[in-house]
Amino acid sequence: MLSMVTPVLSSSADFSIFNTGWNGTSNLAVSTYSVGKFSPSFELRSTGSEVSFVQMGLEDLELNPASEALAIIGPTEAFSSSEGALVGDFVRAGGNLLLADDFGSANTLLETMNAGSRFSGKLVIDLCFDKSPEFPICFDIVDDALTKNITSLQLNYATSLNLGGSAEPLVRTSIASWSDIDGDRMQDFGEPSGPFVILAREHLGSGEIVLLSDPSVLMNGMSGYLDNELLSSNIVAVICEGRSGLYFDESHRDYFDPVTISTEIADTVPGNVKALLFAVAFVLALWIATDVVDRTFSWTRDKAATGFSFVISKILRRRAKATEREDISVDEIVRELSESHPDWRRGLIRYVIKEKQRHDAGVEKRS
Repeated sequence: MLSMVTPVLSSSADFSIFNTGWNGTSNLAVSTYSVGKFSPSFELRSTGSEVSFVQMGLEDLELNPASEALAIIGPTEAFSSSEGALVGDFVRAGGNLLLADDFGSANTLLETMNAGSRFSGKLVIDLCFDKSPEFPICFDIVDDALTKNITSLQLNYATSLNLGGSAEPLVRTSIASWSDIDGDRMQDFGEPSGPFVILAREHLGSGEIVLLSDPSVLMNGMSGYLDNELLSSNIVAVICEGRSGLYFDESHRDYFDPVTISTEIADTVPGNVKALLFAVAFVLALWIATDVVDRTFSWTRDKAATGFSFVISKILRRRAKATEREDISVDEIVRELSESHPDWRRGLIRYVIKEKQRHDAGVEKRS
């Protein structure tokens, strides 16, 4: 019943914090919430019987450079000049910004806020990889609060950073990498060779920008690889240090509004289907709130097991007999093997058996 009337925020858009799939960043948002730093960038507005989801733009957010941080991950829509000026003023006044992108629209924001660095927008191919050269592994890591305790990172179709201004490189690809300009996955004449910068800091006024040229590192499906999850935690800790909240900008992506569609689907469900859903919800409620379902299941399982055992015993008319292992002496083993293989040397057989016993004793002792 609750699922018919309660809006559930979800999305299938890449890098969205509302996407709980492998390509979303919901785990990052949840971990930010768990440390008390998550600031919602959306509103649910109710008008009568309808609930509408409103994603706030950058102009609607309360961006206080002294108490707030901003994260923009994998944007697909361009930033306006007014948005660039707003974010630029926010950072220069002491705000922290995470900007993670590969082939999206982050450069439009960097340009309008007059930052020095840019995303190259070209795929990085690296012979230091896992499974495929499009999945580089980075070991060239500078010691920093952002890279604390990190020894390696797993990338996924990353681009590179062209640093400018006061930017500091923190993570690079290997020397066996190159920028695949023509997209043929081959290193052709004229294509730049690595190493390339993947993670960097750029100071802008009193604040700073954390630049990451592969937002896939922050995705749910990539968090379990190498030290990717640790990097996510470090980034949140660094940009939120001394601040009360972190806003995730969701207004610059192809957004899917699940609330409206969920309401439309619920309105078209026939009454008999709703009754079935209610029955299922009732059983689930009994299962969660009481032990009635568990006891019923256990009783049915026990009776079925008893009946099955009875039928098997009647058909087979036999009972299982326990067997005990009889230890055989070394001399008996040597004698039996010598009789079966007269050409085998008794001394060598005895030596092999003794070595096996010594090995087993050692293994048992270590266990």
